[in-house]
Order: sequence, then structure tokens, then C-alpha cells
Amino acid sequence: MADLHVIGVRHHSPACSRLVEARIRALKPAFVLIEGPVDMNERIDELMLGHTLPVAIFSYYTSDERTHSSWSPFCAYSPEWVAIEVGRELGADVRFCDLPAWAASFEGVQNRYRDEHDGSGARMLALCDELGVDGTDEAWDHMFEQPMEIDELQQRLEVYFKQLRLDDPAGRDTAREAHMAQCIRWALAQDAGPVVMVCGGWHKPALETMAEEGDASWPEAVSAGEGRHGSFLVPYSFRRLDSFVGYQSGMPSPAWYQVLWERGPSEASDTMLERAVKRLREKKQAVAPADVIAVQLLAEGLQRLRGHTAMARTDLLDGLAGALVKEALEAPLPWSRRGRLVGGTDPRLVEVVAAFSGDDKGMLHADTPRPPIIKDVRDQLKAMELEAPADVELQLDAREDLLKSRVLHRLRVLGVAGFDRTSGPKWAHDAVFKEKWRIRERFETESNLIEAGAYGATLETAAAAHLEERMLAARGSLAKLTDLIGEASFIGIDSLAERILDQVAEAVTLEHSLPVLGEALGKLLSLWRDDVLLGAAGSAHVLRIVEAAFEQGLWLAEGVQGPTAPVDAKRLDAFIAMRDVLIVDQTPGQTTLDVDELEAWAVMKRISLNRDAPPGMRGAALGVLWSTGYWSSAAEAEEEARERLQRSSHPAIFGDFLAGLFALAREQAVATEGLIKSVDQTIAELGDHEFVQSLPSLRLGFDYFPPREREALARRILGLHGVEHPHAKQLTAKLEVSPGIIAQGAQLDAKLAQLIAQYHLGPRGGSDG
Repeated sequence: MADLHVIGVRHHSPACSRLVEARIRALKPAFVLIEGPVDMNERIDELMLGHTLPVAIFSYYTSDERTHSSWSPFCAYSPEWVAIEVGRELGADVRFCDLPAWAASFEGVQNRYRDEHDGSGARMLALCDELGVDGTDEAWDHMFEQPMEIDELQQRLEVYFKQLRLDDPAGRDTAREAHMAQCIRWALAQDAGPVVMVCGGWHKPALETMAEEGDASWPEAVSAGEGRHGSFLVPYSFRRLDSFVGYQSGMPSPAWYQVLWERGPSEASDTMLERAVKRLREKKQAVAPADVIAVQLLAEGLQRLRGHTAMARTDLLDGLAGALVKEALEAPLPWSRRGRLVGGTDPRLVEVVAAFSGDDKGMLHADTPRPPIIKDVRDQLKAMELEAPADVELQLDAREDLLKSRVLHRLRVLGVAGFDRTSGPKWAHDAVFKEKWRIRERFETESNLIEAGAYGATLETAAAAHLEERMLAARGSLAKLTDLIGEASFIGIDSLAERILDQVAEAVTLEHSLPVLGEALGKLLSLWRDDVLLGAAGSAHVLRIVEAAFEQGLWLAEGVQGPTAPVDAKRLDAFIAMRDVLIVDQTPGQTTLDVDELEAWAVMKRISLNRDAPPGMRGAALGVLWSTGYWSSAAEAEEEARERLQRSSHPAIFGDFLAGLFALAREQAVATEGLIKSVDQTIAELGDHEFVQSLPSLRLGFDYFPPREREALARRILGLHGVEHPHAKQLTAKLEVSPGIIAQGAQLDAKLAQLIAQYHLGPRGGSDG
């Protein structure tokens, strides 16, 4: 039987790539097997078309049970990529031998080449402590990315990966290792020559043992069941490869390793120092020649101290930090840990990290197969004159503009870069339906479109499928489902909107949060009013849900207790939504809305008189009654309002009550002279401490007045005291200091007056006082 040579690697390691190339050239194997998606074997020619690296295999799976997408990235120094290139050059049968990325074993794994094994992770941390280094990346560079002979590198890796795995079980990778082992046995059984297996080093010890016996047939294709699945090549970037931006298994600083791969360790440090200094100067950071010399001297000293033959990545990075940053650091050095940069990182170090990351971007060869959605999108954009670059303004009640808007919103919903809406209705709320878009071709545009192809062959079907996926995840959440109604309206798919509305109707009856229900009610009512986006088909359905939400809102509102609870603006919004439903219901010929006005009034009256209800809600309930015509005359309404105001005149709750009243019946309240007098009198009678206590809620209440109405109200109140104020701007101008500072000043004045009285420090009477 043929000889087996399992080469364990760290993904995206130049040292491992050197080993892979050297071993394959020396062995001239018949088969080169690679940890990678087996469903791409018939398309390996596609990988070799001549792309600009980095690129990635994007794989997706979607069904009623689960959805999943993942990436298998390759750059020039990825051992898997080198194995493909060198193996094919030497005429070997090159094959991927791992499960497809859409198989159940990869559920929840976004990057195939990740480093996530608890046992080995703990051993790596112990090794870092023993070596005295700041993390696994520095340890790896110290042990393997230094210049050494291939045989020594192989021996070191053999020991390292054996200790890394020990007897750890495969866990979620059990099926993967079984699949790879069966592929190895098949290749060995062909007895055509040496077999090389290139895989993550953690798998190496297990695969060597599992290859000794078992089924030697090529594994059957993995079934995807009824789910849609597939794989496409996508352009990738160094930024997405870099562990500093969160790539699970990335080597950090891909630009460094690219130079290390291309030019060797002797030139890597000089090249990257030059790039870092250039970037810092472009960002207006002062780096003098003396600073550069200091960096070199410090980095060389660290290199010798750490016993490095060639300058390592962290030698240079530490040299840059030590020479350029003179102040104390607010955050740890970025390269002392894995993961994204943390807040407070010195801005010079942020730029250094960016320089070491690099800005290389991949590009697919023109002959690379693309999913059909790309042609569909390009055709639609061209037909609608929406090609980049462009700044587009759309009027949504014009049919042609509405169709353009739907295309752009479908791209937005799918997360396609380059299509940014700069203004427009957030959720069909704006009275004027205008929106503006900025369209620009960006590097991520093509990748995003390819990835969107996982949802469908056309832009419309893909956007709908994406929202359906979100709909399944949002089941039972009224807030999320209501937001999805807005999205479905924007993309213009009535059938999807209907299905989401079915779930909204169910969620309404189960919702127990008044603020959540009120927000949904307000959105649904506004959507019905502005049915340009929804279309006529969904209007009746929306109204039935509005009716159900209104009934649920009444029930929830009456159940809220808390006689001293502070005003809650979101609860007031719920009352506003219920009031608006009553107003719509009262409009002749407006709609077939079916709500019980008498029942609603009865609930609102009970809340307005309930001393156990929050004062803001009592005021809001009074506002609903007043603004929807519950009382038969203005005099009766004023009398009832003044009586309830008197009930709520306590300083601790007075401002909250007014906030609720003004939020719901501002116009009615300011038109009533007697009520304004009562409010003014109550405020005037407040002591300094009581006024400060009431100030936040009073401010909230008066914030419901537009500036012009606020000015008119101020003039009326001044008039009650016989004062005229000729300068309108002074009445509505914002203070130079915050109300909080004024409140603190009032408290300080009151405390000072108390001390003066306590210690009899006032002015003395008499002529010589």
C-alpha cells in the first residue's frame, strides 16, 4: 500500500506553506488531499483561473429548520492554496476531503479554518506562560515563523501538534474526521504512489490513526435534504482575514505575513516599518527620522533579547509602540491579545495595526461562474438608470420612483454595500414620501451580491427569502415582526407582508408590554394611512390587526399600577396611538374600522380617576377623553380637567400629570383659560425644593409644545401677571446653561438661605446695620 504523509498546518501560516511546498515537491505524491469542502472537487479548475488573492469559497444552506453560511478563505500563503498549486503543477490528483460547509457539523461556524478547541486552547495558554509571551500568536511566531531548515520545522510541528491534541475527543468534528479519514483510506487503496494529506494540525494525530483501517471507498455525497445549498467563489480582503477585526482563525497582520512569504524574514521588518511610518505620516502623525532610528534600535534589541534569528512581528510592533508612544496607555497593546481592538487604543497604534493588516483586496477572474442574481441586479439597475456612481432622489407616490425605491430597498435589506439611503421615511411615517440614495461601487458589492445569491436567483426572491428567514427568527416578537412589516412594505412584496401580518396578529394577542404594543399600533396605523408602500391588498388585514391591538392596549393600560411612578414617554406614545385610532374611527367615510368607542372612553375615565395609576397615565387618559370629544361641551371638559388637575397637584406627581395631559390634548388644554390659570397657580405655589422636584417632568410636558405655541403660552402666562414681553425670541431661546445646572443652583440658593436663617446672618436693622 502507498505511503501516507499527513502534514499538519496552521491555516494561513507562511511557515506551514513553506513546509507543504517542500514536502510535496520532494515526495511527488499521486494524491494531495486537502482539508476543504468536498463539494468543490469538480470545480478546482475554477480556483485556478488566475484570481487576484485573497478569495474565499462561500457556502450556504437554507431550509425550514435552519439556515447557515460560511467562508473558506485563501491567500497566497495559505497552506491549502499552496498545496493545490504545487500538487497540480506536479500532476497529482488534488482533492478536497472535508465535509461541505453546509453540512450539519458546521452549523454555527462562519469560518471553516477556525481555532476553537477548549482543551488545546488551555494548553496553548500554559505554553505561553512557560515561554513568557503575550499570547498564542506571539508564541507561534517565536516557535515556527523564524528562519530554520525544513526538517527542523517539520520536527517542531510534529511535537507541537501531538501535544496540542493529546487524547482530546473530536467533539463536533467527529463526522468531519471520519469523512477525511475515509478519503485517505480510499487514496491509499489506489496504490498509485505517496498520499499527502494537508489538514489543520489539531486533526493530524487522529487522522494518522484513523487511516489505518476502515471503509476504503470514496465517501458518498452528503445529502442536503430538502434545503437549498451551494458554493461560490467570492473576492476577499486582508481586512476580513485579520484576527484584529474578528476573523476566528486568522493570523493577525496579514500584510506582514504576505511580505514574509514573498520576501523572507530578512526583508519583512524593513518593508513593514516603512509602511507603518508612511501610514502614520499620511494620518498627520509626526514621525521624525530620529523616531525611526529609535524604533529600529529598540526592535533590534528586543529581537536579540528574545533570541530571534530574524526580527519577529511583535519585535517590530513593540519597538514601534515603545519609541512612538510616550504617554501611559489606556488600553493594552493590541497584539498582546486576540480579537478586535478595544476602546481607548492609542490612535498611533490603531494606524500601526492597520498598516500591518494591509488593504489588499481580491478579484475574481472574469470567467468565474457567478450566481444568476448578479446579472438580474445589474440588468435592473441599468434599466432603471441606477448604476453607480449616482445620487438619486425619489418621490415615492410616483410609480416609476416607487419601483426604483423597491429595487434599492431590496439591495439594502440584503446588506449589499454601495447602496446607502441618506434620507427618507424610517417606517412609512413621513407625510411627504421622499427619499435620497447615494449609489457607489464598493469592493464588497460583488461579494455581497454573490452571498445574497444564497437566498434566491433574482433580487426579488432573494430579498423575500431573507425577510422570511428573519420572520421565522422573530416569531412571537411583536416589535421585530412589526419592523419586518415595514421592510416588506419597502421592498414591495405583498404576499410576504401578508404572511408577516398573520404572525403580527398572533403576537398582538400575546403581548404584555404596553410600550411595545403601543409602538406597534402606531406603526400599523401609519402604514395603513400611507398605503402607497403597502398596497391595497394588505389594508383590510392591517385594520383588523389595528382593532385587535387597540383592544389589547386598553386592557394593558388599565392594568398598569404605580401612584408615584415617573412619567414614561413610551407609555404616553401608546396612549397617543390609541387616541389616533379613535380619531380615525370618528372620521366619516374614512374607514371601516370597528372599535368600541364607549368601551374605550369608559377605560380612559377609570384610569384618569384611579389614584393607583401612574400620574402620567392619568393625565394621558384625561387627554384621550378630551381630544376625542367625550364631553358634550367645552365648559364640562374644563371643569372635569380642573378637578383632575386638583387631584394631581402634589409636587411629586404634578409635572408627570401635566406631561401626560399635554402629550394627548395639548391644543384643548391651551385653549382653556381656566386650566392655564390653574396650572400657573399650582406651579407658583410650589416651594423651591418642590419646584426642583417637579422640574424634569414639567420640562417633558412643555416639550410637547412646538416653539410657536410655547411662545404664545408664555405670553399668556405673563399676561396673567400683568407683564408684557416684547422680545419673542427671548421667550423661546435656549438657555446657555442646562436646566439641570439651573436646578442645582436653585437647590444651592435654598440651602444658603436656610443657613443664613439658621445662624442669623441676615442684615441688621437700624441706621448703622
